[in-house]
Amino acid sequence: MGGIRGETSEKTAVFLSVVMPVYNGEKDLPAAIESILNATYKDIELLLVDDGSTDQSAGICVQYQKTDKRIRYIYQENSGIVSARNRGLLEASGAYLCFCDQDDIVAPRMYERLIGRMQTCGAQIGICGTGRLINGKKSPYERIGNGVYGAEEIRRELLYPILFRGYEYDFVQSGNYLYGTLWKCIFNRSFIMENGFRFKRFIDYEDDWLFVTETLCAAKKAVTDSYTGYYWRVNNGSKSHSCHFVENIIPRIREYSAYVGNYLPAGVVDKEILKEYISVSLCEKFVILYQNEAGIPEYDKEKRKQYHMEVREYMESVDYRTKLECQKRLKRGVFRRKAVLGALRYLGVERTFCISRAVDWLERTLGSVQWVVMFERRLKRGKNEVNHSDTML
Repeated sequence: MGGIRGETSEKTAVFLSVVMPVYNGEKDLPAAIESILNATYKDIELLLVDDGSTDQSAGICVQYQKTDKRIRYIYQENSGIVSARNRGLLEASGAYLCFCDQDDIVAPRMYERLIGRMQTCGAQIGICGTGRLINGKKSPYERIGNGVYGAEEIRRELLYPILFRGYEYDFVQSGNYLYGTLWKCIFNRSFIMENGFRFKRFIDYEDDWLFVTETLCAAKKAVTDSYTGYYWRVNNGSKSHSCHFVENIIPRIREYSAYVGNYLPAGVVDKEILKEYISVSLCEKFVILYQNEAGIPEYDKEKRKQYHMEVREYMESVDYRTKLECQKRLKRGVFRRKAVLGALRYLGVERTFCISRAVDWLERTLGSVQWVVMFERRLKRGKNEVNHSDTML
């Protein structure tokens, strides 16, 4: 099996486990699998965790398993992506571990480059840059520079930019622009297992963010690579892009906040910064509450009325007006947050629902228009925008 190209012959090749949850992904699944199998780093096992697919995904996985001994097909009854990721994590046997979504693309040298840097530096986490695929065209997504970080640098260069993404604070001086996405990361598996890290979900699709921030809080060494190693295929028809109502969202928000509050102080040791994050986090939850309304059918007026009442009671219980100071620190380009938090500040709880609906319409209309996406990224990345020469697949 192949080693890391460009490294000395004295360095022993290590085994990488790639976990891919699969659920009704027949359209883009072959391209995702092929991108992993064709990567320059060959010492891998690809765990295809089928979460009860009802389309042709199972047949695709089985066929690939027959043709490449590096593939393991695992079937489970439908339990959701968190369960599938955890199943793959527990089944993995490699020294290193990473995750890929079924409709995305891995760049050829992502694994080679990150594992090479992780081995050299003894890092527990490796992170690369990412891009988006929209109608077959590439656009920037997350930007990251080359770096080697100890615990303190991890906070400043990686953790704080994720926690305060979209906000201007003096203590967030990193040139890195990144989300709490899982795709860009490779982990030392012993680090994951020894700390008992697992995927969890409280509200909706925050399991990536929780896993990434929790591991960053515990890590002692991390490396980054400016190479754009992963491409997220923007599919507006996917489940994660559809409007669906999250039941009992307010109790889930409280549970989520309690869980984060248990591990975050280990990473954010400065009490003043932690206090600022608590305020920012609460404002982010306000935005989620309003976005959740979009999943209620227009005809269900009674449910909409009940939900409005629950939101009003929650907002009053947390004294929402006193928590909106961080709204002044929002950067350019974060349109939804600016609109919703600004409306809350000046129009009140009920009228903000109208503003949120208008933002929903704009995002659905413009979200797949290439020039709009590029303009949005430039606004968000602002003065730190840089060009990296090695970002092509």
